[in-house]
Amino acid sequence: MVADGLEKAMHYHQNVCDFLQTAEIGKFPGASPLEQAMNLLKLLAKKKGGESGSGEGEPLPIFTDNDMSEKIGEDLNHLMDEIDSLSEDERELLDPNQDADAGKGKDGDDGLQKMKLAEDFLRGKELMLRISRNLDKLTKMQVRKSKKQEPDPAGDEIRQRPIAHLGELNKINKSCWATRQASPAYFMYQAVTGALPVRERVKTIEKKQLLYIIIDCSGSMGSGQRIFKAGVILMNRLKAVIEGEAELYVRLFDTSLKAEHHAGTPAEAKELIRHFTEKNYSGGSTDISGCARTAKTRIEEIIAAGATYRPELVVITDGDDRISLTTKDMTGIKMHSFVVECANKALTDLAIATGGVGINNL
Repeated sequence: MVADGLEKAMHYHQNVCDFLQTAEIGKFPGASPLEQAMNLLKLLAKKKGGESGSGEGEPLPIFTDNDMSEKIGEDLNHLMDEIDSLSEDERELLDPNQDADAGKGKDGDDGLQKMKLAEDFLRGKELMLRISRNLDKLTKMQVRKSKKQEPDPAGDEIRQRPIAHLGELNKINKSCWATRQASPAYFMYQAVTGALPVRERVKTIEKKQLLYIIIDCSGSMGSGQRIFKAGVILMNRLKAVIEGEAELYVRLFDTSLKAEHHAGTPAEAKELIRHFTEKNYSGGSTDISGCARTAKTRIEEIIAAGATYRPELVVITDGDDRISLTTKDMTGIKMHSFVVECANKALTDLAIATGGVGINNL
């Protein structure tokens, strides 16, 4: 019995040594090796089997498996690599309650925020990052604003363009008149064929892309990770707002659309993700088709105001309701549909038919 106990103790301590040799202390936040080691242990305690038992000196279950020690160290190394890979936009949306300079020391280290994000990742937030980055890879969901130049005699910018007709000869570059002196026929040929450059004043008009999202708030959305995944999609779309490429509107729905929320600035985007991550989903049944039609009417109103273009409607639901929508109902709008932890083939097929993305069982 003593020999068996001694052998188990030796295996346990060897596993601890294997873990310590695998974990790269330098990856973990801290101003000293001791602080880094303490943060490593703090994260270890968040993993299943890493929490201490009730008795002093009781072995941690996570180190009783000979094959797990090195993997645990590698997993924690990978976790910190993931945190370091986050863009500033991703950090702000994953941790919307974090102030920009909170947790930063004199050397600019943001160790407190890194630790909070790492703990959140161990509780499941890593799934948010993974889904969001996968959505970024879908070309059909790429967002961009429009920049268009229009002639304006009072414009601040000057551009050159091909001559449109002979009435614009007074606008061509002075250097072109030398060609007329040397060869009148060739000069006229250039004028008729649009080869002469014309200078004109212009103004640049920017339009952000319009993103309109409706999120199912029926009671069933409280099951599994459905709310969590809906928040991921909203977070992903809000990145375009932070980057200055889009205006975003979002509403909850069940049998009807609820209050409309808007984000057009980075500050509003952070506030919006904070609001929806704290939201309680407790509505009744759903009317996907009716709510999508109402959303389209509202989209048309926003587009008519002239500040946005290229509207996209995103529908997030866990409902398998019968869909009465057709592509004619979505004329002029690209639609994306995400059915979380369920399937609605009619809805996702419609989204694909409009040129958008349709995903079941997200």
